[in-house]
Amino acid sequence: MSGNPPPDSPQPPDEILGIEDLHVTVHHGAAAALRGVSLTVHAGEIVGLVGESGSGKTLTCRAALSVLPPGVGVARGTITFAGQDVTDLPPRRWERLHGSHIGAVFQDPTSYLNPNLTVGSQLTEVLRVKRRLTRAQAREKAIELLTAVGLRQAWRVFHQIPAELSGGMLQRTMIAIAISCDPELLIADEATTALDVTIQAEIIELIKDLRDQRGLAVLFVSHDLAVIRELCDRVVVFYAGEVVESGPVEEIIERPRHPYTRALLRVASVGDFQRRELEVIPGQPPQVGARITGCRFAERCPAAVAACRTADIALTRLGTAHEARCVRVNDPALATTSAAVTAPAPAAASAGSAAATAVDPELASR
Repeated sequence: MSGNPPPDSPQPPDEILGIEDLHVTVHHGAAAALRGVSLTVHAGEIVGLVGESGSGKTLTCRAALSVLPPGVGVARGTITFAGQDVTDLPPRRWERLHGSHIGAVFQDPTSYLNPNLTVGSQLTEVLRVKRRLTRAQAREKAIELLTAVGLRQAWRVFHQIPAELSGGMLQRTMIAIAISCDPELLIADEATTALDVTIQAEIIELIKDLRDQRGLAVLFVSHDLAVIRELCDRVVVFYAGEVVESGPVEEIIERPRHPYTRALLRVASVGDFQRRELEVIPGQPPQVGARITGCRFAERCPAAVAACRTADIALTRLGTAHEARCVRVNDPALATTSAAVTAPAPAAASAGSAAATAVDPELASR
Protein backbone atom coordinates (compact mmCIF):
# COMPACT_ATOMS: atom_id res chain seq x y z
CA MET A 1 0.00 0.00 0.00
CA SER A 2 1.34 3.44 -0.90
CA GLY A 3 1.93 6.16 1.64
CA ASN A 4 3.12 6.05 5.22
CA PRO A 5 1.10 5.59 8.39
CA PRO A 6 0.01 8.70 10.30
CA PRO A 7 2.38 9.83 13.04
CA ASP A 8 2.25 7.84 16.27
CA SER A 9 0.07 5.13 14.77
CA PRO A 10 0.70 1.47 13.92
CA GLN A 11 0.83 0.15 10.35
CA PRO A 12 -2.56 0.94 8.79
CA PRO A 13 -4.99 -1.97 8.69
CA ASP A 14 -7.00 -2.89 5.60
CA GLU A 15 -9.76 -0.52 6.68
CA ILE A 16 -8.60 2.98 5.79
CA LEU A 17 -11.68 5.05 6.68
CA GLY A 18 -14.29 4.04 9.22
CA ILE A 19 -17.38 6.07 10.12
CA GLU A 20 -19.58 4.65 12.87
CA ASP A 21 -22.96 6.00 14.03
CA LEU A 22 -22.10 9.55 12.93
CA HIS A 23 -24.51 12.29 14.00
CA VAL A 24 -23.87 15.84 12.74
CA THR A 25 -25.83 18.90 13.82
CA VAL A 26 -26.25 22.31 12.19
CA HIS A 27 -27.14 25.76 13.52
CA HIS A 28 -24.92 25.22 16.58
CA GLY A 29 -26.66 22.00 17.59
CA ALA A 30 -30.24 23.13 16.96
CA ALA A 31 -30.98 20.58 14.24
CA ALA A 32 -29.67 17.17 13.17
CA ALA A 33 -28.37 16.91 9.61
CA LEU A 34 -26.81 13.42 9.73
CA ARG A 35 -28.28 10.56 11.77
CA GLY A 36 -26.37 7.39 12.51
CA VAL A 37 -24.28 7.26 9.34
CA SER A 38 -21.90 4.29 9.20
CA LEU A 39 -19.60 3.27 6.35
CA THR A 40 -16.12 1.94 5.66
CA VAL A 41 -13.57 2.27 2.88
CA HIS A 42 -10.81 -0.30 2.55
CA ALA A 43 -7.44 -0.13 0.83
CA GLY A 44 -7.82 -0.39 -2.94
CA GLU A 45 -11.60 0.08 -2.75
CA ILE A 46 -13.77 2.78 -4.32
CA VAL A 47 -16.98 3.51 -2.40
CA GLY A 48 -19.62 5.76 -3.96
CA LEU A 49 -22.10 8.03 -2.17
CA VAL A 50 -25.34 8.93 -3.97
CA GLY A 51 -28.55 10.77 -3.11
CA GLU A 52 -30.53 13.91 -3.78
CA SER A 53 -29.42 17.42 -2.98
CA GLY A 54 -29.08 17.91 0.78
CA SER A 55 -29.07 14.19 1.55
CA GLY A 56 -25.83 14.38 3.53
CA LYS A 57 -23.16 13.15 1.10
CA THR A 58 -20.99 16.26 1.19
CA LEU A 59 -21.52 16.72 4.93
CA THR A 60 -20.24 13.18 5.51
CA CYS A 61 -17.12 13.92 3.46
CA ARG A 62 -16.51 17.19 5.29
CA ALA A 63 -16.86 15.42 8.63
CA ALA A 64 -14.35 12.79 7.47
CA LEU A 65 -11.94 15.60 6.55
CA SER A 66 -12.71 17.62 9.71
CA VAL A 67 -13.58 20.68 7.62
CA LEU A 68 -17.15 21.26 8.78
CA PRO A 69 -18.35 24.87 8.40
CA PRO A 70 -19.04 27.13 11.40
CA GLY A 71 -22.10 26.10 13.40
CA VAL A 72 -21.86 22.50 12.18
CA GLY A 73 -20.38 19.82 14.41
CA VAL A 74 -20.14 16.14 15.22
CA ALA A 75 -22.61 15.43 18.02
CA ARG A 76 -22.01 11.69 18.28
CA GLY A 77 -20.17 8.89 16.57
CA THR A 78 -16.64 7.86 15.65
CA ILE A 79 -14.39 8.56 12.67
CA THR A 80 -11.26 6.45 12.29
CA PHE A 81 -8.41 6.66 9.81
CA ALA A 82 -6.09 3.67 9.41
CA GLY A 83 -7.24 2.38 12.78
CA GLN A 84 -6.69 5.68 14.60
CA ASP A 85 -9.62 7.54 16.17
CA VAL A 86 -9.54 11.02 14.61
CA THR A 87 -12.98 12.21 15.72
CA ASP A 88 -11.62 14.80 18.15
CA LEU A 89 -8.16 15.21 16.69
CA PRO A 90 -6.74 18.72 17.29
CA PRO A 91 -6.27 20.97 14.22
CA ARG A 92 -2.49 20.63 14.28
CA ARG A 93 -2.74 16.83 14.03
CA TRP A 94 -5.27 17.17 11.20
CA GLU A 95 -2.77 19.36 9.33
CA ARG A 96 -0.37 16.42 9.39
CA LEU A 97 -3.01 14.13 7.89
CA HIS A 98 -4.33 16.47 5.18
CA GLY A 99 -2.39 16.00 1.97
CA SER A 100 0.12 13.58 3.43
CA HIS A 101 -2.40 10.82 4.19
CA ILE A 102 -5.80 12.10 3.01
CA GLY A 103 -6.22 13.88 -0.31
CA ALA A 104 -9.36 15.68 -1.50
CA VAL A 105 -10.73 16.78 -4.88
CA PHE A 106 -13.88 18.88 -5.25
CA GLN A 107 -16.27 19.86 -8.02
CA ASP A 108 -14.88 23.26 -9.03
CA PRO A 109 -11.07 23.20 -9.22
CA THR A 110 -10.90 26.95 -9.94
CA SER A 111 -12.13 27.58 -6.39
CA TYR A 112 -9.09 25.81 -4.95
CA LEU A 113 -6.34 27.07 -7.27
CA ASN A 114 -4.82 30.54 -7.03
CA PRO A 115 -5.55 32.20 -10.40
CA ASN A 116 -2.41 34.35 -10.16
CA LEU A 117 0.10 31.56 -9.60
CA THR A 118 1.34 28.94 -12.03
CA VAL A 119 0.30 25.33 -11.65
CA GLY A 120 3.93 24.43 -10.96
CA SER A 121 4.34 26.89 -8.11
CA GLN A 122 1.19 25.64 -6.39
CA LEU A 123 2.13 21.99 -6.75
CA THR A 124 5.76 22.46 -5.68
CA GLU A 125 4.63 24.42 -2.61
CA VAL A 126 2.74 21.34 -1.39
CA LEU A 127 5.75 19.12 -2.04
CA ARG A 128 8.18 21.44 -0.29
CA VAL A 129 5.96 21.94 2.77
CA LYS A 130 4.63 18.40 3.16
CA ARG A 131 7.53 16.32 1.85
CA ARG A 132 10.40 18.69 2.66
CA LEU A 133 11.79 18.50 -0.89
CA THR A 134 14.30 20.97 -2.25
CA ARG A 135 13.19 23.36 -5.00
CA ALA A 136 14.82 21.20 -7.69
CA GLN A 137 13.39 17.97 -6.25
CA ALA A 138 9.92 19.49 -6.00
CA ARG A 139 10.05 20.68 -9.60
CA GLU A 140 11.08 17.23 -10.84
CA LYS A 141 8.40 15.50 -8.74
CA ALA A 142 5.72 17.98 -9.87
CA ILE A 143 6.37 17.31 -13.54
CA GLU A 144 6.33 13.58 -12.80
CA LEU A 145 2.93 13.93 -11.09
CA LEU A 146 1.45 16.03 -13.90
CA THR A 147 2.58 13.36 -16.35
CA ALA A 148 1.15 10.60 -14.14
CA VAL A 149 -2.33 12.15 -14.23
CA GLY A 150 -2.30 12.18 -18.02
CA LEU A 151 -1.37 15.78 -18.82
CA ARG A 152 0.53 15.98 -22.11
CA GLN A 153 3.55 18.29 -22.18
CA ALA A 154 3.60 18.39 -18.40
CA TRP A 155 6.56 20.78 -18.41
CA ARG A 156 4.41 23.30 -20.30
CA VAL A 157 1.45 22.89 -17.94
CA PHE A 158 3.86 23.42 -15.07
CA HIS A 159 4.43 27.01 -16.25
CA GLN A 160 0.79 27.84 -17.04
CA ILE A 161 -1.75 29.61 -14.83
CA PRO A 162 -5.20 28.02 -14.20
CA ALA A 163 -6.96 30.32 -16.72
CA GLU A 164 -4.89 28.76 -19.52
CA LEU A 165 -6.14 25.23 -18.79
CA SER A 166 -9.38 23.45 -19.73
CA GLY A 167 -11.76 22.07 -17.12
CA GLY A 168 -10.41 18.55 -17.56
CA MET A 169 -6.80 19.75 -17.24
CA LEU A 170 -7.68 21.68 -14.09
CA GLN A 171 -9.27 18.62 -12.51
CA ARG A 172 -6.24 16.51 -13.40
CA THR A 173 -4.07 19.18 -11.79
CA MET A 174 -6.17 19.00 -8.61
CA ILE A 175 -5.81 15.22 -8.58
CA ALA A 176 -2.03 15.60 -8.98
CA ILE A 177 -1.97 17.90 -5.94
CA ALA A 178 -4.23 15.52 -3.98
CA ILE A 179 -1.96 12.50 -4.58
CA SER A 180 1.33 14.40 -4.43
CA CYS A 181 2.21 13.03 -0.99
CA ASP A 182 1.04 9.46 -1.65
CA PRO A 183 -2.08 9.51 0.55
CA GLU A 184 -3.85 6.33 1.56
CA LEU A 185 -7.30 7.90 1.02
CA LEU A 186 -8.73 10.17 -1.69
CA ILE A 187 -12.06 11.89 -1.10
CA ALA A 188 -13.58 13.07 -4.41
CA ASP A 189 -16.73 15.17 -4.00
CA GLU A 190 -18.54 15.62 -7.34
CA ALA A 191 -15.12 15.61 -9.01
CA THR A 192 -16.54 14.80 -12.48
CA THR A 193 -19.86 16.68 -12.37
CA ALA A 194 -18.83 19.81 -14.29
CA LEU A 195 -16.97 17.91 -17.02
CA ASP A 196 -18.25 16.77 -20.40
CA VAL A 197 -18.78 13.05 -20.86
CA THR A 198 -15.48 12.44 -22.70
CA ILE A 199 -13.36 14.14 -20.05
CA GLN A 200 -15.50 12.55 -17.35
CA ALA A 201 -14.64 9.10 -18.71
CA GLU A 202 -10.94 9.98 -18.72
CA ILE A 203 -11.04 11.12 -15.07
CA ILE A 204 -12.86 7.89 -14.12
CA GLU A 205 -10.14 5.83 -15.78
CA LEU A 206 -7.48 7.94 -14.05
CA ILE A 207 -8.99 7.28 -10.61
CA LYS A 208 -9.19 3.56 -11.40
CA ASP A 209 -5.54 3.53 -12.46
CA LEU A 210 -4.49 5.33 -9.26
CA ARG A 211 -6.41 2.77 -7.23
CA ASP A 212 -4.79 -0.12 -9.08
CA GLN A 213 -1.26 1.29 -9.05
CA ARG A 214 -1.16 2.78 -5.54
CA GLY A 215 -3.73 0.74 -3.60
CA LEU A 216 -5.57 4.02 -3.06
CA ALA A 217 -8.84 3.96 -1.11
CA VAL A 218 -11.41 6.32 -2.64
CA LEU A 219 -14.63 7.85 -1.28
CA PHE A 220 -16.42 9.14 -4.37
CA VAL A 221 -19.49 11.41 -4.27
CA SER A 222 -21.68 11.74 -7.35
CA HIS A 223 -25.30 12.34 -8.33
CA ASP A 224 -24.67 10.32 -11.51
CA LEU A 225 -25.50 6.64 -11.00
CA ALA A 226 -23.99 5.71 -14.36
CA VAL A 227 -20.64 7.09 -13.14
CA ILE A 228 -21.04 5.25 -9.82
CA ARG A 229 -21.67 1.98 -11.65
CA GLU A 230 -18.64 2.45 -13.88
CA LEU A 231 -16.23 3.42 -11.11
CA CYS A 232 -17.24 2.08 -7.71
CA ASP A 233 -17.03 -1.27 -5.93
CA ARG A 234 -19.69 -0.43 -3.35
CA VAL A 235 -22.37 2.25 -3.10
CA VAL A 236 -24.03 3.97 -0.14
CA VAL A 237 -27.42 5.60 -0.80
CA PHE A 238 -28.28 8.66 1.32
CA TYR A 239 -31.70 10.17 1.93
CA ALA A 240 -32.46 13.09 4.28
CA GLY A 241 -29.33 12.57 6.39
CA GLU A 242 -29.57 8.78 6.69
CA VAL A 243 -28.12 5.79 4.89
CA VAL A 244 -31.12 3.99 3.37
CA GLU A 245 -29.26 1.30 1.43
CA SER A 246 -25.69 0.12 0.89
CA GLY A 247 -23.95 -2.78 -0.77
CA PRO A 248 -21.95 -3.96 -3.80
CA VAL A 249 -22.64 -1.61 -6.69
CA GLU A 250 -23.90 -4.25 -9.14
CA GLU A 251 -26.20 -5.78 -6.54
CA ILE A 252 -27.67 -2.40 -5.61
CA ILE A 253 -28.24 -1.44 -9.24
CA GLU A 254 -29.62 -4.78 -10.38
CA ARG A 255 -31.53 -5.72 -7.22
CA PRO A 256 -32.32 -2.56 -5.19
CA ARG A 257 -34.35 -3.21 -2.04
CA HIS A 258 -35.29 0.30 -0.90
CA PRO A 259 -38.03 2.24 -2.77
CA TYR A 260 -35.87 5.37 -2.85
CA THR A 261 -32.99 3.52 -4.52
CA ARG A 262 -35.41 2.15 -7.10
CA ALA A 263 -36.71 5.66 -7.70
CA LEU A 264 -33.20 7.03 -8.27
CA LEU A 265 -32.43 4.22 -10.69
CA ARG A 266 -35.60 4.83 -12.65
CA VAL A 267 -35.07 8.58 -13.11
CA ALA A 268 -31.45 7.91 -14.06
CA SER A 269 -32.23 5.04 -16.48
CA VAL A 270 -29.61 2.75 -14.97
CA GLY A 271 -29.64 -1.06 -14.97
CA ASP A 272 -33.05 -2.56 -15.75
CA PHE A 273 -34.83 0.72 -15.00
CA GLN A 274 -35.17 2.09 -18.53
CA ARG A 275 -37.62 4.97 -18.75
CA ARG A 276 -39.64 5.81 -21.85
CA GLU A 277 -40.63 9.31 -20.76
CA LEU A 278 -39.19 11.98 -18.49
CA GLU A 279 -39.80 11.07 -14.86
CA VAL A 280 -39.10 12.63 -11.47
CA ILE A 281 -39.53 11.57 -7.86
CA PRO A 282 -42.78 13.22 -6.66
CA GLY A 283 -42.59 15.60 -3.71
CA GLN A 284 -39.58 17.07 -1.96
CA PRO A 285 -37.15 15.73 0.65
CA PRO A 286 -37.79 16.93 4.22
CA GLN A 287 -36.04 20.06 5.42
CA VAL A 288 -32.69 19.56 7.13
CA GLY A 289 -33.36 18.96 10.82
CA ALA A 290 -37.05 18.14 10.38
CA ARG A 291 -38.35 15.91 13.19
CA ILE A 292 -39.95 12.89 11.55
CA THR A 293 -41.15 9.68 13.16
CA GLY A 294 -40.43 6.59 11.11
CA CYS A 295 -39.20 6.45 7.52
CA ARG A 296 -38.12 9.83 6.18
CA PHE A 297 -39.09 8.78 2.65
CA ALA A 298 -42.62 7.67 3.59
CA GLU A 299 -44.38 10.85 2.42
CA ARG A 300 -43.03 10.35 -1.11
CA CYS A 301 -43.38 6.56 -1.26
CA PRO A 302 -46.58 4.89 -2.54
CA ALA A 303 -45.38 1.66 -0.94
CA ALA A 304 -45.59 3.18 2.55
CA VAL A 305 -47.82 1.54 5.18
CA ALA A 306 -48.76 2.51 8.73
CA ALA A 307 -45.70 0.77 10.19
CA CYS A 308 -43.46 3.11 8.18
CA ARG A 309 -44.54 6.06 10.33
CA THR A 310 -44.71 4.61 13.85
CA ALA A 311 -41.05 4.24 14.89
CA ASP A 312 -37.48 4.66 13.75
CA ILE A 313 -36.44 2.06 11.19
CA ALA A 314 -33.14 0.23 11.43
CA LEU A 315 -31.04 -1.05 8.58
CA THR A 316 -31.87 -4.67 7.74
CA ARG A 317 -29.00 -6.90 6.69
CA LEU A 318 -29.90 -8.68 3.45
CA GLY A 319 -26.61 -10.41 2.77
CA THR A 320 -22.95 -10.27 3.72
CA ALA A 321 -22.63 -6.65 2.57
CA HIS A 322 -26.13 -5.49 1.57
CA GLU A 323 -28.37 -3.46 3.92
CA ALA A 324 -31.59 -1.49 3.46
CA ARG A 325 -33.67 0.70 5.79
CA CYS A 326 -37.28 -0.33 5.03
CA VAL A 327 -39.97 -2.09 7.06
CA ARG A 328 -41.16 -3.87 3.88
CA VAL A 329 -37.73 -4.88 2.69
CA ASN A 330 -38.68 -8.59 2.78
CA ASP A 331 -42.25 -8.09 1.51
CA PRO A 332 -42.66 -9.80 -1.91
CA ALA A 333 -45.28 -7.22 -2.87
CA LEU A 334 -42.78 -4.38 -2.48
CA ALA A 335 -41.02 -5.23 -5.73
CA THR A 336 -44.20 -4.45 -7.64
CA THR A 337 -45.33 -1.49 -5.55
CA SER A 338 -42.02 0.33 -5.36
CA ALA A 339 -41.65 0.23 -9.12
CA ALA A 340 -44.31 2.96 -9.21
CA VAL A 341 -42.44 5.37 -6.93
CA THR A 342 -41.51 7.64 -9.81
CA ALA A 343 -44.06 9.56 -11.79
CA PRO A 344 -44.04 11.31 -15.19
CA ALA A 345 -42.86 14.91 -15.03
CA PRO A 346 -45.57 17.58 -15.46
CA ALA A 347 -46.04 18.58 -19.07
CA ALA A 348 -45.03 22.17 -18.33
CA ALA A 349 -41.69 21.18 -16.80
CA SER A 350 -38.59 21.46 -18.91
CA ALA A 351 -36.18 18.56 -19.26
CA GLY A 352 -33.49 20.44 -17.38
CA SER A 353 -35.65 21.35 -14.39
CA ALA A 354 -37.15 17.86 -14.09
CA ALA A 355 -33.77 16.21 -14.18
CA ALA A 356 -32.54 18.61 -11.52
CA THR A 357 -35.42 17.65 -9.23
CA ALA A 358 -34.54 14.00 -9.64
CA VAL A 359 -30.79 13.84 -9.26
CA ASP A 360 -29.40 17.33 -8.72
CA PRO A 361 -25.80 17.65 -7.42
CA GLU A 362 -25.74 18.12 -3.69
CA LEU A 363 -25.71 21.79 -2.78
CA ALA A 364 -27.94 22.17 0.23
CA SER A 365 -25.62 20.42 2.66
CA ARG A 366 -22.56 22.45 1.70
